[in-house]
Amino acid sequence: MFKRIWARLRELFFNMQFLRYTISGGIVTLVDMGVFFLLSNILGLSKWYLSLLPAIVLSILTAYVLNRVWVFKSKQSVISEIFRFCAGRLVVSLVFQYLGFYVVYDVIGFKAEIIPNLPWAKAIALLFVVIGNYLVGKFYVFTDCGAENSSAVSGEDDE
Repeated sequence: MFKRIWARLRELFFNMQFLRYTISGGIVTLVDMGVFFLLSNILGLSKWYLSLLPAIVLSILTAYVLNRVWVFKSKQSVISEIFRFCAGRLVVSLVFQYLGFYVVYDVIGFKAEIIPNLPWAKAIALLFVVIGNYLVGKFYVFTDCGAENSSAVSGEDDE
């Protein structure tokens, strides 16, 4: 049983698709944290949750473009796909970022900052968001990509 679980985890996370997703996830994370930082500092939004929502929205748009073009190579209808993508991302982002940020920052009280007005709690919450978003993208959003996407899903690279 352990071997089957380990094989499934390797299949999910140790392939070219997940590597591409991790790179694009890093870019999206930088967008998210950058917007959050800028809104906190430039606009002076004193409550962290006011800066969090615009950061989530802009990072979702960035993630959709990167995921559709580079990670999953989808050929589906853009309208239905973007609806599923945004819905899945909003749920994962709101649950993991708001809940994670709240637990780390307010409940545990870990208020250390990477740089002024950019708490570590945000970075910690984003780690869980990246994994959740990969799973939502793979199993909910880009599921019917057809034969064109079979090489990307299996982790093979035809470039």
